[in-house]
Amino acid sequence: MASVSAVSAFVKRLEGKVAIITGGASGLGAATARLFSKHGAKVVIADIQDDLGLSVAKDLESASYVHCDVTKEEDVENAVNTTVSKHGKLDIMLNNAGISDKIKTSILDKTTTSLILRE
Repeated sequence: MASVSAVSAFVKRLEGKVAIITGGASGLGAATARLFSKHGAKVVIADIQDDLGLSVAKDLESASYVHCDVTKEEDVENAVNTTVSKHGKLDIMLNNAGISDKIKTSILDKTTTSLILRE
């Protein structure tokens, strides 16, 4: 009997929590959004992939989407403010979004500064 109640508690261990997941429209971010939602969290998917983000949010029971480019501080601030405005709080902020630059295939394409900073 104890194992049944432990499983029940585990399933909804994020009940009542509010989470923002940057990069939540695809990949690990979307998988995390699905898992958090399954565990009872209200999830805000923050991403630049609007169509994918809206689709994931639509598929989940308690999720919404906000456009957010994490390279722009005002977008991140808007995502947080929108979340707090809608849900009254923010419990979890998962910074999952990746930022990539043009791939440089040769050391000759790199600058001295980028070599020093390991970019």
